[in-house]
Amino acid sequence: MTNITYKKGDCLAYGIKHPRVVIHSCNCNGTWGGGIARQMAIKYYRAESDYIDICDKFGSKLLGKFILIPSYRTPNLLIGCLFTASFGGEQHGTGKSILHYTKLALQDMINKLSGEELIQDEIDSYSSKYMKNIQVYMKIPISEYELEMPKINSGIFGVPWPETEKLLEEFSSSKFTVYEI
Repeated sequence: MTNITYKKGDCLAYGIKHPRVVIHSCNCNGTWGGGIARQMAIKYYRAESDYIDICDKFGSKLLGKFILIPSYRTPNLLIGCLFTASFGGEQHGTGKSILHYTKLALQDMINKLSGEELIQDEIDSYSSKYMKNIQVYMKIPISEYELEMPKINSGIFGVPWPETEKLLEEFSSSKFTVYEI
């Protein structure tokens, strides 16, 4: 049995009411300029501002890390950033490097969302404090939020979806809903 469920539709649709973390792969350069990230920048501009501040503070040290950002528009939607590339656009790196950092970021996400976070560096320390601060926006425990995403890595980063899908399956204790347009 797989840990991935597929749904047709837009993972950012306003009609979705259940608590969820919308996960996306992003760069460390502070630009939500394309794909799902661009859509989030338009809908959740305050969240994008937090993302930019985090990137300005840490830059490429974020590679392989996960940061959870509130949408600020609804307590039922949190944005999960998997930092998988230093830059966006044409300079994003190879498929192999994207997958490597995706795996590290997913493991970081699992640890942080389960409360097993290990403070290994200044980013982990910052993230731990940041997550405590955003709990004011959450109406229920993070463990009750569903993990949802588009087909991460397969757009701008150009990684064939089956390669990322295989990576997600390695995290069999987590359930992911993947939206297909």
